[in-house]
Amino acid sequence: MGYPIRVTNPSRDFTDMPDSSRHIFRANSDALRTLDDDIRRMGELARRNLLHAATGLLERNTDLCNRAIADDEEVDLLEKKVDQTGLDIILRFGPVAGDLRRVIASMKVSTALERISDHAVSLAKRGRKINERPESEETAAVRELFEMADAELRDSVESFVEGRLDLALRIQAHDNNLDEAHRAFTARVISRLEQEGAPVDNLIDLLFATRFLERIGDQSVNIAEDTVYLLTAMDVRHGGEWPVENS
Repeated sequence: MGYPIRVTNPSRDFTDMPDSSRHIFRANSDALRTLDDDIRRMGELARRNLLHAATGLLERNTDLCNRAIADDEEVDLLEKKVDQTGLDIILRFGPVAGDLRRVIASMKVSTALERISDHAVSLAKRGRKINERPESEETAAVRELFEMADAELRDSVESFVEGRLDLALRIQAHDNNLDEAHRAFTARVISRLEQEGAPVDNLIDLLFATRFLERIGDQSVNIAEDTVYLLTAMDVRHGGEWPVENS
């Protein structure tokens, strides 16, 4: 079974349309294109903030942690812009079918990306605290979790902006791997906390830091669910049945 893929840059012969209809169609197309561009930009910024936060922690670079915190404001502003653009499209053009799903899904994805950036900020704040203390050997293990969360975020955003159903259908499996790695890390840190002389403050902050990475994975799954909804009109949230990837 094939699924419809949205056209990011629609084209159409307007010669047989009245001037007013041509203007409305072009205005609607421009607004949808703006929505696409803003979602793409939000994805880039959220991923950059995650990179700065994680690198700041792993390389003990507090300047990068501070940059992740400061740059979150641009993501917040873009979320507001996406919401306003989406509402304008609904009120002005009364979209139906695919265009309406596109607007609804874009507004939901912008919320997920804003939360991902918030988690990156929380990670950066924990990183600043950890950087003030002697380094713990457990910190290095965060890299694997970061790389998994980053890859999941990258693929979920690409699935949405490029209309890649195949990528969206793989996100759940990637998130299961991230969850498993997070559980293993948590068990390791808890065991270390039970030992005499453990760096308690650092270990607790690391538990929180990896929890933020796990939550970023959860939000990436939400983006994948919105991609499936956009491309297939199937609501797969809360245990709904996912489509099967074409072989």
